[in-house]
Amino acid sequence: MFTVLLATAVVGLDVAAFLFGFTPRIFLAGGWRDQPLSWLSPLASAFLARDFLSAAFNLVFLLIAGRFVEKALRPVGLGLIFVAGAYGGALARLVLTPGSLMPSAGADAAVFAVIGAYFMLYGVPRAIPVSRAYSRSAQIGILAAIWMAFQIVFAIIAGGFEVSVTIVEPLGGLAAGVALARPILAWSYRKA
Repeated sequence: MFTVLLATAVVGLDVAAFLFGFTPRIFLAGGWRDQPLSWLSPLASAFLARDFLSAAFNLVFLLIAGRFVEKALRPVGLGLIFVAGAYGGALARLVLTPGSLMPSAGADAAVFAVIGAYFMLYGVPRAIPVSRAYSRSAQIGILAAIWMAFQIVFAIIAGGFEVSVTIVEPLGGLAAGVALARPILAWSYRKA
């Protein structure tokens, strides 16, 4: 991953994203066969910051939710959630937006996986106004819908709206984190 960070610094984000970022259309057009390292592109994409603001937000959310997820799942479990989120986002893009030519950049999917794991392990905090009458998964779905609405509004205002990267990829990561949190917890403490 040091290579990805160094390439970003040397050639710039656009070129590094094209070289290392995950692009569904290229992957499906045979990129997975022609370039064996393209299987690592979803993970490499997580280390390409789209801009300073999104990198800062991702880091803050990773620090807040990540320490609790690490406490429950141990460092290996946190790493598995992070990697699964990156690949979950890529899989969601492959399935829902296979024709997208926009390369992935940013750790949104991986961070959303960590946040989803946090919600599954600890529940939705009381400070977040979501009805407790719903199941934990439904509460997470409601939060995802609210987040999606904010993302759409923000992307329209900012002018950089790409459904595949802005919405589909983070939701794929969130789904991976929600799905894997409890199985990894059970596996981590299987001998306890």
